[in-house]
Amino acid sequence: MAYHINTGLIKEKFNSPCDCPLCEIKRVVEEQFLHEFLNDAVMETRSRGLVNEYGFCSKHFDMLYKRQNKLSLAVQISSRIFALGDIIKQESSIKGAKKQAEKLKKAQSTCIICKLSDESMEKYYKGIAKLYADEESFAIAFKSTKGFCLEHYSALLEHSINAGFKAKQFVKDLTNLQINSINRLTEDLNKYCQKHDYRNAYKPLGSAENVLPRTKLKLFGKDYE
Repeated sequence: MAYHINTGLIKEKFNSPCDCPLCEIKRVVEEQFLHEFLNDAVMETRSRGLVNEYGFCSKHFDMLYKRQNKLSLAVQISSRIFALGDIIKQESSIKGAKKQAEKLKKAQSTCIICKLSDESMEKYYKGIAKLYADEESFAIAFKSTKGFCLEHYSALLEHSINAGFKAKQFVKDLTNLQINSINRLTEDLNKYCQKHDYRNAYKPLGSAENVLPRTKLKLFGKDYE
């Protein structure tokens, strides 16, 4: 179930108007794994083992449930519930109760789709830095974006070394993009707040009209249902 990066997808999303091209890429990656876990992966022993071990987070369970193939979800999640039965058992001591609680807490913190998506996104972060270094046309597209959500901005900073001899310029362009993005948000947030002063009631909001959803995306990334 290895995921190989699609440089065409990178170029497509970085040339499309959006608030975070990496959120758009992540959605495509997630979609692939959502599809696989409701189709081919259902009958694969290794995939079923991964679901048993990691389960699904609430977000990805809901995303799977909203699709048509609910039988596949039931098959997958029944294996996970059965596996949890090895943890949930009768206890007669405080020490045993605490140990069981710790195991359950750990089990609740994992998700196979999150794990696979994160591993795939690591490849995209590295690929973006390499493309920046190797292709001038992509570097231009990169510098023309509106910045990134904080999660993906941080990830690009962490993987900036993959731009090789252009790593310093990559960091400079990346941080400049993000500073400009934050400045635009700050300006629009101020405009939005000032609009609620009666003296500014008739002033147009302009780009500040949707500033709160844009701020949410900047802070937490784009949510998909």
